[in-house]
Amino acid sequence: MALKYLPSDRFKTTPYDPAKTKDLVRLIKDAQAGKIDVVFNALHGTHGEDGHVQGLLEILGLPYTGSGVLASATAFDKSAAKEAYRRARIPSPKGMKVTGEAFRRDPSGVLKKLHDQLGHAIVVKPNASGSSVGLSVRPVRKAWKSAIAKALREDAHACLVEALIKGRELTVPVLEKKGVPHAMPVIEIRTASGLFDYQAKYHDKRTQEICPAPISRHATRLATRFALKAHAAIGCRGYSRTDMILDERGRLWTLETNTLPGLTPASLLPKAAREEGMEYPELLVRILAEARSDDK
Repeated sequence: MALKYLPSDRFKTTPYDPAKTKDLVRLIKDAQAGKIDVVFNALHGTHGEDGHVQGLLEILGLPYTGSGVLASATAFDKSAAKEAYRRARIPSPKGMKVTGEAFRRDPSGVLKKLHDQLGHAIVVKPNASGSSVGLSVRPVRKAWKSAIAKALREDAHACLVEALIKGRELTVPVLEKKGVPHAMPVIEIRTASGLFDYQAKYHDKRTQEICPAPISRHATRLATRFALKAHAAIGCRGYSRTDMILDERGRLWTLETNTLPGLTPASLLPKAAREEGMEYPELLVRILAEARSDDK
Protein backbone atom coordinates (compact mmCIF):
# COMPACT_ATOMS: atom_id res chain seq x y z
CA MET A 1 0.00 0.00 0.00
CA ALA A 2 2.68 2.50 1.02
CA LEU A 3 4.91 1.92 -2.02
CA LYS A 4 2.50 3.35 -4.57
CA TYR A 5 2.24 6.63 -2.64
CA LEU A 6 5.98 7.32 -2.58
CA PRO A 7 7.01 9.93 -5.20
CA SER A 8 8.23 7.92 -8.21
CA ASP A 9 10.67 10.67 -9.19
CA ARG A 10 12.47 10.29 -5.86
CA PHE A 11 12.24 6.59 -5.07
CA LYS A 12 12.74 3.35 -6.94
CA THR A 13 10.86 0.71 -4.97
CA THR A 14 10.96 -3.08 -4.87
CA PRO A 15 8.42 -5.06 -2.80
CA TYR A 16 9.42 -8.12 -0.77
CA ASP A 17 7.14 -10.48 1.11
CA PRO A 18 9.21 -12.29 3.77
CA ALA A 19 6.46 -14.88 4.14
CA LYS A 20 7.49 -16.15 0.69
CA THR A 21 10.79 -18.01 0.69
CA LYS A 22 11.73 -16.79 -2.79
CA ASP A 23 11.20 -13.16 -1.71
CA LEU A 24 13.25 -13.67 1.42
CA VAL A 25 16.11 -15.16 -0.63
CA ARG A 26 15.82 -12.29 -3.12
CA LEU A 27 15.96 -9.74 -0.28
CA ILE A 28 19.15 -11.29 1.10
CA LYS A 29 20.79 -11.47 -2.33
CA ASP A 30 19.84 -7.89 -3.19
CA ALA A 31 21.19 -6.68 0.15
CA GLN A 32 24.47 -8.51 -0.36
CA ALA A 33 24.73 -7.01 -3.85
CA GLY A 34 24.27 -3.49 -2.46
CA LYS A 35 20.99 -2.94 -4.29
CA ILE A 36 19.00 -1.79 -1.23
CA ASP A 37 19.38 1.69 0.23
CA VAL A 38 16.72 1.49 2.98
CA VAL A 39 13.89 -0.90 3.94
CA PHE A 40 10.37 0.35 4.57
CA ASN A 41 8.99 -2.16 7.08
CA ALA A 42 5.22 -2.33 6.60
CA LEU A 43 4.78 -5.71 8.30
CA HIS A 44 2.57 -6.41 11.32
CA GLY A 45 2.20 -9.17 13.86
CA THR A 46 4.50 -12.06 14.68
CA HIS A 47 7.94 -11.96 13.00
CA GLY A 48 7.30 -8.59 11.30
CA GLU A 49 6.67 -6.58 14.45
CA ASP A 50 8.38 -8.56 17.21
CA GLY A 51 12.04 -8.05 16.32
CA HIS A 52 12.62 -11.06 14.04
CA VAL A 53 12.68 -9.20 10.72
CA GLN A 54 14.49 -6.32 12.39
CA GLY A 55 17.18 -8.76 13.47
CA LEU A 56 17.60 -10.04 9.92
CA LEU A 57 17.89 -6.50 8.59
CA GLU A 58 20.51 -5.72 11.23
CA ILE A 59 22.54 -8.75 10.16
CA LEU A 60 22.29 -7.61 6.53
CA GLY A 61 23.39 -4.11 7.52
CA LEU A 62 20.28 -2.47 6.10
CA PRO A 63 18.72 0.71 7.51
CA TYR A 64 14.98 0.25 8.11
CA THR A 65 11.97 2.18 9.30
CA GLY A 66 10.61 1.79 12.81
CA SER A 67 12.08 0.54 16.03
CA GLY A 68 15.05 -1.75 16.53
CA VAL A 69 15.21 -5.34 17.71
CA LEU A 70 14.99 -4.81 21.46
CA ALA A 71 12.24 -2.18 21.38
CA SER A 72 10.22 -4.24 18.91
CA ALA A 73 10.50 -7.35 21.06
CA THR A 74 9.69 -5.45 24.25
CA ALA A 75 6.58 -3.74 22.88
CA PHE A 76 5.28 -6.97 21.33
CA ASP A 77 5.65 -8.78 24.66
CA LYS A 78 2.82 -7.14 26.61
CA SER A 79 4.10 -8.12 30.06
CA ALA A 80 7.59 -6.82 29.20
CA ALA A 81 6.10 -3.54 28.00
CA LYS A 82 4.09 -3.34 31.20
CA GLU A 83 7.29 -3.69 33.21
CA ALA A 84 8.87 -0.90 31.15
CA TYR A 85 5.88 1.32 31.96
CA ARG A 86 6.22 0.50 35.65
CA ARG A 87 9.88 1.47 35.71
CA ALA A 88 9.07 4.74 33.92
CA ARG A 89 6.15 5.42 36.32
CA ILE A 90 3.56 5.32 33.55
CA PRO A 91 0.21 4.17 34.98
CA SER A 92 -1.13 0.92 33.51
CA PRO A 93 -3.88 -1.43 34.70
CA LYS A 94 -3.00 -3.97 37.37
CA GLY A 95 -2.16 -7.22 35.64
CA MET A 96 -0.82 -10.73 35.90
CA LYS A 97 1.07 -12.85 33.39
CA VAL A 98 -0.28 -16.40 33.11
CA THR A 99 2.02 -18.94 31.47
CA GLY A 100 0.61 -21.81 29.48
CA GLU A 101 2.53 -24.24 31.67
CA ALA A 102 1.09 -22.84 34.92
CA PHE A 103 -2.44 -22.86 33.53
CA ARG A 104 -2.18 -26.46 32.35
CA ARG A 105 -0.74 -27.56 35.68
CA ASP A 106 -3.25 -25.83 37.98
CA PRO A 107 -6.06 -23.98 36.20
CA SER A 108 -8.20 -23.67 39.33
CA GLY A 109 -5.33 -22.21 41.33
CA VAL A 110 -4.58 -19.70 38.55
CA LEU A 111 -8.22 -18.62 38.37
CA LYS A 112 -8.41 -18.12 42.12
CA LYS A 113 -5.21 -16.08 42.15
CA LEU A 114 -6.51 -13.90 39.32
CA HIS A 115 -9.75 -13.21 41.19
CA ASP A 116 -7.91 -12.46 44.43
CA GLN A 117 -5.51 -10.02 42.76
CA LEU A 118 -7.61 -8.42 40.02
CA GLY A 119 -11.22 -8.64 41.15
CA HIS A 120 -14.22 -9.79 39.15
CA ALA A 121 -13.83 -7.66 35.97
CA ILE A 122 -10.87 -8.63 33.78
CA VAL A 123 -9.42 -8.40 30.29
CA VAL A 124 -7.58 -11.39 28.83
CA LYS A 125 -5.17 -11.03 25.91
CA PRO A 126 -2.35 -13.08 24.37
CA ASN A 127 0.97 -11.91 25.74
CA ALA A 128 2.46 -11.64 22.25
CA SER A 129 0.04 -11.06 19.39
CA GLY A 130 -1.29 -8.24 17.26
CA SER A 131 -4.58 -6.70 16.09
CA SER A 132 -6.39 -7.65 19.33
CA VAL A 133 -6.69 -11.26 18.17
CA GLY A 134 -7.57 -13.62 21.04
CA LEU A 135 -8.85 -10.76 23.20
CA SER A 136 -11.64 -11.24 25.78
CA VAL A 137 -13.10 -8.27 27.65
CA ARG A 138 -15.03 -8.75 30.89
CA PRO A 139 -15.84 -12.45 30.49
CA VAL A 140 -18.19 -13.77 33.18
CA ARG A 141 -16.40 -15.74 35.90
CA LYS A 142 -17.45 -19.12 34.53
CA ALA A 143 -15.96 -18.15 31.14
CA TRP A 144 -12.54 -17.14 32.48
CA LYS A 145 -11.05 -20.55 31.79
CA SER A 146 -12.18 -20.53 28.15
CA ALA A 147 -11.02 -16.91 27.72
CA ILE A 148 -7.53 -17.83 28.90
CA ALA A 149 -7.54 -20.92 26.68
CA LYS A 150 -8.49 -18.72 23.70
CA ALA A 151 -5.62 -16.33 24.40
CA LEU A 152 -3.18 -19.22 24.79
CA ARG A 153 -4.19 -20.54 21.38
CA GLU A 154 -2.70 -17.35 19.92
CA ASP A 155 0.37 -17.38 22.16
CA ALA A 156 0.95 -20.78 23.72
CA HIS A 157 3.66 -19.41 26.01
CA ALA A 158 1.60 -16.92 28.00
CA CYS A 159 -1.30 -14.52 28.22
CA LEU A 160 -1.73 -11.26 30.11
CA VAL A 161 -4.75 -10.78 32.37
CA GLU A 162 -5.53 -7.24 33.52
CA ALA A 163 -8.10 -5.56 35.71
CA LEU A 164 -10.75 -3.99 33.48
CA ILE A 165 -10.64 -0.19 33.26
CA LYS A 166 -13.89 1.31 32.01
CA GLY A 167 -13.65 4.53 30.05
CA ARG A 168 -12.88 6.19 26.73
CA GLU A 169 -10.29 4.64 24.44
CA LEU A 170 -7.56 7.00 23.25
CA THR A 171 -4.46 6.59 21.15
CA VAL A 172 -1.53 8.95 20.61
CA PRO A 173 0.94 8.62 17.72
CA VAL A 174 4.53 9.77 18.13
CA LEU A 175 6.67 10.79 15.16
CA GLU A 176 10.37 11.59 15.28
CA LYS A 177 12.25 14.25 13.32
CA LYS A 178 16.03 14.01 13.44
CA GLY A 179 15.69 11.73 16.42
CA VAL A 180 13.45 14.07 18.42
CA PRO A 181 10.02 12.57 19.21
CA HIS A 182 6.88 14.67 18.79
CA ALA A 183 3.46 13.68 20.12
CA MET A 184 0.76 14.06 17.48
CA PRO A 185 -2.92 14.86 18.10
CA VAL A 186 -4.81 12.53 20.45
CA ILE A 187 -7.42 10.31 18.78
CA GLU A 188 -10.52 8.93 20.48
CA ILE A 189 -11.84 5.58 19.24
CA ARG A 190 -15.55 4.86 19.60
CA THR A 191 -16.98 1.48 18.64
CA ALA A 192 -20.50 0.16 18.40
CA SER A 193 -19.68 -2.69 20.78
CA GLY A 194 -17.43 -0.67 23.08
CA LEU A 195 -14.52 -2.93 22.11
CA PHE A 196 -11.77 -2.01 19.61
CA ASP A 197 -11.12 -5.60 18.56
CA TYR A 198 -10.20 -7.06 15.15
CA GLN A 199 -13.78 -6.73 13.88
CA ALA A 200 -14.09 -3.10 14.97
CA LYS A 201 -10.65 -2.20 13.60
CA TYR A 202 -10.98 -3.65 10.13
CA HIS A 203 -14.60 -4.43 9.30
CA ASP A 204 -17.17 -2.48 11.34
CA LYS A 205 -17.97 0.76 9.51
CA ARG A 206 -19.65 2.13 12.64
CA THR A 207 -16.27 2.54 14.35
CA GLN A 208 -15.44 6.23 14.82
CA GLU A 209 -11.92 7.64 15.04
CA ILE A 210 -12.19 11.24 16.23
CA CYS A 211 -9.14 13.47 15.78
CA PRO A 212 -8.45 15.53 17.75
CA ALA A 213 -10.14 13.74 20.65
CA PRO A 214 -12.87 15.83 22.35
CA ILE A 215 -11.26 15.67 25.80
CA SER A 216 -10.08 18.31 28.25
CA ARG A 217 -6.81 20.19 27.84
CA HIS A 218 -5.50 18.51 30.97
CA ALA A 219 -6.30 15.02 29.61
CA THR A 220 -4.74 15.95 26.27
CA ARG A 221 -1.52 17.12 27.91
CA LEU A 222 -1.38 14.00 30.06
CA ALA A 223 -2.02 11.67 27.11
CA THR A 224 0.73 13.27 25.02
CA ARG A 225 3.12 13.12 27.98
CA PHE A 226 2.42 9.44 28.56
CA ALA A 227 2.83 8.67 24.84
CA LEU A 228 6.25 10.33 24.79
CA LYS A 229 7.28 8.60 28.01
CA ALA A 230 6.14 5.22 26.64
CA HIS A 231 8.01 5.82 23.37
CA ALA A 232 11.17 6.45 25.40
CA ALA A 233 10.58 3.69 27.97
CA ILE A 234 10.20 1.02 25.29
CA GLY A 235 13.12 2.45 23.32
CA CYS A 236 11.13 3.19 20.16
CA ARG A 237 12.55 5.09 17.25
CA GLY A 238 11.04 6.64 14.13
CA TYR A 239 7.43 6.43 15.17
CA SER A 240 5.03 4.62 17.50
CA ARG A 241 1.45 4.75 18.76
CA THR A 242 0.40 4.24 22.37
CA ASP A 243 -3.11 3.16 23.37
CA MET A 244 -4.74 4.37 26.59
CA ILE A 245 -7.98 4.44 28.54
CA LEU A 246 -9.38 7.62 30.09
CA ASP A 247 -11.43 6.34 33.01
CA GLU A 248 -14.60 7.78 34.51
CA ARG A 249 -12.59 9.69 37.15
CA GLY A 250 -10.37 11.36 34.56
CA ARG A 251 -7.34 9.11 35.15
CA LEU A 252 -5.30 7.82 32.22
CA TRP A 253 -4.09 4.24 31.96
CA THR A 254 -1.60 3.08 29.33
CA LEU A 255 -2.46 -0.20 27.63
CA GLU A 256 0.19 -0.88 25.01
CA THR A 257 2.61 0.68 22.54
CA ASN A 258 2.68 -0.24 18.85
CA THR A 259 6.11 0.02 17.23
CA LEU A 260 4.69 -0.47 13.72
CA PRO A 261 1.22 1.11 13.81
CA GLY A 262 -0.98 0.82 10.72
CA LEU A 263 0.15 2.96 7.80
CA THR A 264 -2.62 2.76 5.23
CA PRO A 265 -4.06 6.15 4.21
CA ALA A 266 -7.03 5.46 6.52
CA SER A 267 -4.95 4.39 9.54
CA LEU A 268 -4.73 6.29 12.82
CA LEU A 269 -1.23 7.73 12.52
CA PRO A 270 -1.86 9.18 9.02
CA LYS A 271 -5.13 10.60 10.36
CA ALA A 272 -3.21 12.46 13.09
CA ALA A 273 -0.64 13.62 10.53
CA ARG A 274 -3.38 15.11 8.34
CA GLU A 275 -4.67 17.00 11.37
CA GLU A 276 -1.22 18.59 11.55
CA GLY A 277 -1.27 19.42 7.84
CA MET A 278 0.92 16.52 6.69
CA GLU A 279 -0.51 14.53 3.80
CA TYR A 280 0.07 10.79 3.47
CA PRO A 281 2.92 10.81 0.90
CA GLU A 282 4.76 13.46 2.95
CA LEU A 283 4.41 11.29 6.07
CA LEU A 284 5.91 8.28 4.28
CA VAL A 285 8.84 10.34 3.02
CA ARG A 286 9.38 11.69 6.55
CA ILE A 287 9.48 8.16 7.99
CA LEU A 288 11.93 7.01 5.32
CA ALA A 289 14.14 10.06 5.80
CA GLU A 290 14.28 9.35 9.54
CA ALA A 291 15.38 5.75 8.88
CA ARG A 292 18.08 6.85 6.44
CA SER A 293 19.41 9.46 8.83
CA ASP A 294 20.10 6.86 11.53
CA ASP A 295 23.48 5.18 11.68
CA LYS A 296 22.18 1.64 12.13
